[in-house]
Amino acid sequence: MRCAAWVKGQAVDPIGSAGSYAGFLLIEWPLPWPRDIGEVPALAPLVAALAGTGFRLQGVVPLFADEAARRAVLYRRPPGTEGFTAYERVERIVPADRLVAAAIELAATGEGDPDWARATVTDDVLVCGHGKRDICCGSQGTALALDLMTDPARFGGTIRLWRTSHTGGHRFAPTAIFLPQGTAWAFLDADAARRIALRSGALADLLPRYRGCAGVASPALQALEREAFAEVGWSWLDHRRWGTDLGGGVVRLDAEAPDGRRLAWEAEVQVVRLVPVPECGQPIEAAKRSEPELRVTGVRAATPAG
Repeated sequence: MRCAAWVKGQAVDPIGSAGSYAGFLLIEWPLPWPRDIGEVPALAPLVAALAGTGFRLQGVVPLFADEAARRAVLYRRPPGTEGFTAYERVERIVPADRLVAAAIELAATGEGDPDWARATVTDDVLVCGHGKRDICCGSQGTALALDLMTDPARFGGTIRLWRTSHTGGHRFAPTAIFLPQGTAWAFLDADAARRIALRSGALADLLPRYRGCAGVASPALQALEREAFAEVGWSWLDHRRWGTDLGGGVVRLDAEAPDGRRLAWEAEVQVVRLVPVPECGQPIEAAKRSEPELRVTGVRAATPAG
């Protein structure tokens, strides 16, 4: 049994499965990777340094296998800002033997090299291809990444494409995280990935694949955020947004557009079922945990804050 095929067959909605993070730390680390990138012995000091920071560590396959230098890229919430619009990026390029120390310092200080990449790189797309963690990601995710790498006009220009370690949600393979927006997506193909990266075309067939935004605080708020995304369109990703759990299954989402206009929604978010999290190659009865599937009802406009 393949986990992604089983989940598709069960028509599981992936919304709310994106996780919520203060940021992402990407480090170029050559294959092979163990089941958990944090289990690499040389990365133990970095794993310890990230404890309690809210940053998620992502290994990425080096862009140039024969290059002596390696990259550490930090996406983090801009300090001192309320709500979330996008992560800010800083990065360093250092000799490979200094990568761990440089990544620790980058996470601690947020100070990167002079931002040579700012004018040439706008986005980083992380496609999960972590075969040691999950067969579906290793096969389908890697195939997707290789497919996208053949399109330099779309991936390889201002958008950097990476094959990355486990992003969570392997049952939704192929999965990817789009930065700086922090959006996570399920069941991707090359056409869907290109449209998401370029923010182009209809959203109707994409939003059912939306796992949520990692800059939004909770699964329930991520679920309501998808409703707002559908209403506003691609420009939603430029809105500053924040939310509140009002209790009793009711959540509120506020947003501010780039022109200062404010919007707000309230809705009930319910758990409609607990779905087993399958492991590839194992019968579904062997699943050791379950995850809630969410449904949003009663969406209504609210009076904007302020």
